[in-house]
Parts: sequence; structure tokens; C-alpha cells
Amino acid sequence: MAGCLAGLALGDSLGRATEFMTRESIRATHGWLTDFAAPSTHHPGHADPLGVVTDDSTQALMIARLLAEGGALTPPRMAAALTAWSREAGGLDNPYLGPSTRQALRALMDGANPAETGRKGTTNGGAMRVAPIGVAHALAPGGSLAGCLRDVIAATTPTHNTHAGMQGAVCVAFAAHAAAQPGATLAGILEAAQAGAREGRRHGVWSWYTPLDGRIALARRLVAETADRDAALDALYAGIGVGLDPAESVAAAFGVLALADGEPMAALQAGINLGGDTDTVAAIVGAISGAWQGIAAFDPASLARVEAVNGLDFRALAAATLTGARA
Repeated sequence: MAGCLAGLALGDSLGRATEFMTRESIRATHGWLTDFAAPSTHHPGHADPLGVVTDDSTQALMIARLLAEGGALTPPRMAAALTAWSREAGGLDNPYLGPSTRQALRALMDGANPAETGRKGTTNGGAMRVAPIGVAHALAPGGSLAGCLRDVIAATTPTHNTHAGMQGAVCVAFAAHAAAQPGATLAGILEAAQAGAREGRRHGVWSWYTPLDGRIALARRLVAETADRDAALDALYAGIGVGLDPAESVAAAFGVLALADGEPMAALQAGINLGGDTDTVAAIVGAISGAWQGIAAFDPASLARVEAVNGLDFRALAAATLTGARA
């Protein structure tokens, strides 16, 4: 669990520097970015200290804390946590809020039913925050894939309760669940992600969607057919996409994971140089690779910066999360 939380937060914080940038503008500005950097002056967080995380991490850590408290995840419990988190993080004026989450939070704050507020949420905001659920159900006694699915649906319903939103969330959670299993392999993790996408779109209200499992298969093929790292990222950028649709950014994240052979720091660097929604791509890549390889696979100085700047302790939160999940 510590590797999942640490990788997610590290990828998120590294990805802030290139969020919203095209692949070409990243190359022109940074060459090949390997460390923390300030975003452009057009970015809402351009003046923040290096290492600050965004909503990808704060929402995932919120879920980890809910698991640490014990008890079942339910849409009302998740809605209450999200609205409390939002008020502490700038409310609806928070510049990092995605469109689906902002829309749902506005309705939740007006007293709407959390079973209804996510009915237009088709973006990747559910996918970015649910990896801790997958790891908890892989490691805690009594955990199961069925329990993982139940909790992911509960955590996603208030904001992304659509076929598109659910396929992204269940995809990531199932991949994290597979990554945390003893003897996990990269092929098995990628296959679990595709299975999660197929299962996920059986839930939520109807929405248009591009089948995420098919896009992950395409991402894997594009990576396998290219000669080098930069060509593979170009292929993912052009052929998969890097936008808020899970069929773009989530599929691209698994393409990046395949490109790096699951090696955490290489995967994070590829993710932050891809372009588009880089903080979310790198957060997903970090969460999955960290769940697989553990916290020791990440650069300790970089993790220390993220912990210090954000007031975090990944190992302590991981231990509390797993203790609560056993209750």
C-alpha cells in the first residue's frame, strides 16, 4: 500500500509541471523532464512549491483515510467526504477540480442525492483516486475482487456514475488489485485492467463510451510496434490521446506502463513527458507500478520532498489503511 500511495502522489506532483502542455511544447520547454519543475505561468499552481500534489492525490488519500477508519464505503459516505474535502481545498473555486467532480459537488452541496449527482460524470476523476481500494482488497484479510468492485462503485457513484466513468475507475482498481498480489506480472496487471474496464461499464447509467479495454489493447500494440521510447510516446499521444476521457488518459497510462516494463521511475518519467493530463497519467502509472514494485522502487529524495511539502507519511497512512480495511 505504501508504494501505491507514494507512487500516486509522486506521479501527480511531477506531472503538474507539464499538465495541459502538448508533447511538442514539453520537448521545447524541458527537453526530457526527469525531476520536479515549475509549471508555466498559465497554470493555476505555477507559484506553488515544487512537490505539491493536486486533487488526484488528495482525493486518493481521502479514500485511504476512509478505509483506515473502517466500515463500508457507501455513496453517502463518499459524498460527505468529498464535500468536506472540497471545502478545505478551496470549494468550487479550486482550479484543479475536473468538470465532472465540480458539477457533482455543486449538486451535493445543494443537498442532492449522491446516487443521482454523478449521472453526467464521464471523465477520469473516478479512475485517478481508486487505486488504494484495489490494493486494500488485495492485501487485507477477507479482501476480494468482489469487495473491490463494490467499494469502487460506491466511491465513484457520487461523481462519475456512468458507463464511461465506471469503466475507468474499475479498470484502475482491478489493475491495482492484481499488482499487489504475490507473483504479479506486468501481463497479468494489464489483463486485469482490461477485465476491469469490461466489468466497469456494466455499472452506472448509460453514457457514450469508447471501450477502454480495446484502447488499452491498442496502446499495448502501439508500444510494441515502435522502435524507441520517444516514438512510442508519440504513438500514444496521437493514437490514444491524453484528454480527460478515460479511453484516452487511462488507456495511455497503461500504454506508458507497458512501455516502461512496469519500472516505476521510468514509467513516471514517460508519463510526465507524454503531454495532456500528465498529472493523472503519471498518478495512475505511479499507483499501479508502486503497488507492484513497492515504495523502495521510487527515488527516496523525491518522495521525501513530496512528504515534507504536503505533510504526508506514506508508510504510516498505508499501515493505518490496511489496519482499517481488516476491521
